Order: sequence, then C-alpha cells, then structure tokens
Amino acid sequence: GTDYTPELGYVYGKALMARGVPFTAMVAYNDISAIGAMRAFQEKGLRTPEDVSIVGFDDISIASFSIPALTTVRQPLEEMGRIAAQTLLDRIDETGLYVEEIAVEPTLIARRSTGPPQKSERH
Repeated sequence: GTDYTPELGYVYGKALMARGVPFTAMVAYNDISAIGAMRAFQEKGLRTPEDVSIVGFDDISIASFSIPALTTVRQPLEEMGRIAAQTLLDRIDETGLYVEEIAVEPTLIARRSTGPPQKSERH
C-alpha cells in the first residue's frame, strides 16, 4: 500500500482478527503498520506479547517508544547505500562484474512486543 500511517496496520489487524483463525504472531511490512495493528489488537483486549507477538520492519525511532517497545528488523541502510553507489560506479566504468542480486544481512532488534506463544488460543 501507499498509506504510511498506522491506519494501514490497524485495518489489517482488524481484518486478521475477523478471519476467526487462531494466531499467535504477526509480522508487518514496516514498523508504522505494526504499531497500527498493535492498537487494533489492544482494542480487542489482546495483550502484546502475551497473546500476540508483533514484529515490524525498519527500526524507525518511534519503535523503541511504542508500548510495548516494538521488535523490529533493522536494515543496514548505510551499507546498502555504499554497495549501491559502488555497484553503479563499477557499471558505469565497466570495471565490475554484473551481480544480479546482492544480499545484505539485516539485524533483528528484539524488544518487548514478542515472546513465546501462550497455550490458550483465544484470538
């Protein structure tokens, strides 16, 4: 989607609960949507992480200030930028080999929004 507000995650969190399929965790495509989904779960009486673990992606600054603090995946943006710039320069100079895919390793930032699943499946 193009909605970069918590509303997007809020709507999808509500839709996930409406399916009636038990779940214990959710991974959102970014931290903003994870925070929105967390709000939808809280309104329904679900506790994070006791009932539902939530993981975001990007490690934006507000992630550590959400309640509970959001577990997230941090991308090595500076390293990605350096690789992209060097790859572009190598392609322009025709000095480097063409590499179709370059993998970079993200980092899991474990905070308080994740935990082991509980035995009861009440969602």
